[in-house]
Amino acid sequence: MSEAETPSEKPVPTTKKPRAVVIEAFDELPIAPVVLRGIEELGFSAPTPIQQRIIAPMVEGRDAIGLAPTGTGKTLAYGIPLAHLLIKDPPPLSRRVRKRKGGDTGAKFVDARRRLRGLVVVPTRELAQQVAEELRRLTRGSLVKVTAVWGKAAVKPQRERIESGVDVVVGTPGRLRELMDIDVLSLAFIRHLVIDEGDRMLDMGFLPQVKTILERMPETRQMAFFSATMPPAMENLARTFLRNPQRVEIGRHTRVAETVGNHMFEIDDVLKVALLLHLVVEEKRRGVIIFCRTRRRAGWVNAAFRNHGISVGLIHGDKSQNQRMKALEQFSEGSHAVLVATDVASRGLHIPTVRTVVNYDLPLAAEEWVHRVGRAGHGGGFAESFTFVSPPDGQRWKKTAKIVGQRLRADPVPDIEKYIRPQDVTRLERLRSGERAVRFQPFREDPDGRRGTDSKRNARSSTRNEPRGGGVVPTKKLKLLRDEFGLEVPSEVDPDKAAKRKAPRKSSAKRSTSGSGGSAKTGEKGKSEPGSGGKNAARKTRARSGDRIGHGGRRKGASKPVSKGEKPGGGVRRPS
Repeated sequence: MSEAETPSEKPVPTTKKPRAVVIEAFDELPIAPVVLRGIEELGFSAPTPIQQRIIAPMVEGRDAIGLAPTGTGKTLAYGIPLAHLLIKDPPPLSRRVRKRKGGDTGAKFVDARRRLRGLVVVPTRELAQQVAEELRRLTRGSLVKVTAVWGKAAVKPQRERIESGVDVVVGTPGRLRELMDIDVLSLAFIRHLVIDEGDRMLDMGFLPQVKTILERMPETRQMAFFSATMPPAMENLARTFLRNPQRVEIGRHTRVAETVGNHMFEIDDVLKVALLLHLVVEEKRRGVIIFCRTRRRAGWVNAAFRNHGISVGLIHGDKSQNQRMKALEQFSEGSHAVLVATDVASRGLHIPTVRTVVNYDLPLAAEEWVHRVGRAGHGGGFAESFTFVSPPDGQRWKKTAKIVGQRLRADPVPDIEKYIRPQDVTRLERLRSGERAVRFQPFREDPDGRRGTDSKRNARSSTRNEPRGGGVVPTKKLKLLRDEFGLEVPSEVDPDKAAKRKAPRKSSAKRSTSGSGGSAKTGEKGKSEPGSGGKNAARKTRARSGDRIGHGGRRKGASKPVSKGEKPGGGVRRPS
């Protein structure tokens, strides 16, 4: 028998990975007619590249990872298979227990905990409401019920909706964890879980909540991760919890869509508002989202537009949910020409009216720049973005441009003198002339190696010290002091004041202390007489200037000594 025919050496079967099915049209998808009708109502005729490759594996029940640039239809990529699977596999029916012997068994009903079979986790409130609305439109005409939950809102209405029975919950990680802790939200019967914008949730510090949600999921469930970027922490989560996932990556997920034209301006920070007003007011742009780094800077931009009569909305973390939703609705309807926001509006929002995105401030992460710019052009057609780069942000922009693959040359700054405030002109001239650095002059060294010397400063001080009638001015000594940072700073010392400080202070009254070994008498000059015993005799009886504390007393070791019959008052009694 040949070696190939020996029974001990059986050929090992090779497992082939299933080929990715590419769907060219929604009609080719094996999904329910109700979902197809919902897609038509949403106005989509053909699937996007990520939808062509990921919907079919998810309909089959496989785990999936979807990576694609913003604005490529990731919400429908998991919304379509999720709606189909919920309609195809309805929750089990239960029959009520008999109330009395021989009576009616009661009608059938669906247990609220068993009815909840789908969970979608998103980072922000606005995205939760948007995803829930799209799922409602996809499942319109069926019995599937969708609700959204988010933080910084009343718990009672959200709790009542879940307890009444829903099929899908779309929520933020913090509120989901809160509902789980109070035993309102049960994940025991969840069959489908979607993590949307996972990298953003990791950036916002939601990693512990996301891990808790994943750990409480049943073993037989389907998971899907969708995002525009894939950081290492999210890769680790996928390896831990996903089972043989179908990974679909469209293009470079750190790239902006090709339909967006990007521009960059190198401009001083004090002139950013003037350039912004020129782009919006002078060139008559509408549908503009402006991203600022902080809430305070967003307030500045909002006030500038209002002063010029431009309708503007404002969104940041300190706004209530009603205020944020009202601003989004007015901007979507066209009532507001401009929307000023922080990064809370940079992820997942689908607003077809957005045509222009302005990065008033550079984001801290390069991927965040991709998400900001991705808000433009969601409704189709050409869009544009403008990025303002101030001199201190030059190195950050170089790193961002390298990561996102954008080699942009600075466009010439248009004529913005019309929108520059007088105080901004003065401040800009001061910055360009270098007068702002005078305050740091004592910490610098001149070519001679001395600290804090400046020719102009010395000239002013010499002119100031010259007497009107002529003569010689007595020079003052220079003493090197250390500032709060530990650096040596020259300080002028008056010889007469220095001599006074060196002279010993004379005590106006005699003080006595009580000790275990005797008494110490204080002389006129405040020195203890030789031969007086006791531990307290050698201690100084005068409190230091820095020893006072807020409640009126003194620190231990610097308190005023007291006798046995005298109450301590504001001082602290030392242990005997």
